[in-house]
Amino acid sequence: MVFEEIEIKPGDTLSQVANDYGYNRWDWEKIWEHHGNDELKRERIKPNNIQAGDQVIIPLPWKMISKSLIPHTKSHGGKTFVIRAKRDGVKGKNLRWVQTVFQDNQPIGLTDTFCADACPGDDNDPFYYTSVELITDPNRRSSFFDAPWRNPHATKSTAWRAVLSLCSVAHFRVSIFESIVWGIDFGKNGVNTNYMPRQATSYEISGHLRLLKIGKGKTRSFKSGGWSFREAPKKY
Repeated sequence: MVFEEIEIKPGDTLSQVANDYGYNRWDWEKIWEHHGNDELKRERIKPNNIQAGDQVIIPLPWKMISKSLIPHTKSHGGKTFVIRAKRDGVKGKNLRWVQTVFQDNQPIGLTDTFCADACPGDDNDPFYYTSVELITDPNRRSSFFDAPWRNPHATKSTAWRAVLSLCSVAHFRVSIFESIVWGIDFGKNGVNTNYMPRQATSYEISGHLRLLKIGKGKTRSFKSGGWSFREAPKKY
């Protein structure tokens, strides 16, 4: 299991913190009773006594419980594939999706061959869905959808690949976990084939993090916006 550690802010309650990180409000005990919070329990005795500045360890047991890559027809008639992924846990405002992509010989617009999705950025945050998109459809917090498209290349196929991760957010720190690789080979003959989702290797996760760390939003880099990235800790 992976973990997040946070600092309690004025007005925070443990039930609200639990809900922000994917638990039902009434499941706050799963956080309070974790051995990583033993010192905090000894000091505060009861969860109602937690104070601003206290450090809390949050277990993150969430997994992608479904992921599929199936044929999809675009509105203009082109045939591609669509990925749908879903995680367990409740929506949780501090749980998001991040994705980086390899665009091979067909990068979009002025983006690079390797890019932090969306490519190009549609806001200055590093997440796949913008805050506006999450307000429009809150289910996007726990469900993911993508249907990339490229026209046939003149001389060779286009190998489009993505690394998709769940992540937790603590202020401007992003902690990735549960990462998969998926993609599509766009054939020069117009016949496209799917690259089925699989668990990302440690090497692929390292590259994924590097792309996030050097990634760009709509008007500035993620780094200049104060964002930092890491793998979520696995032991407490």
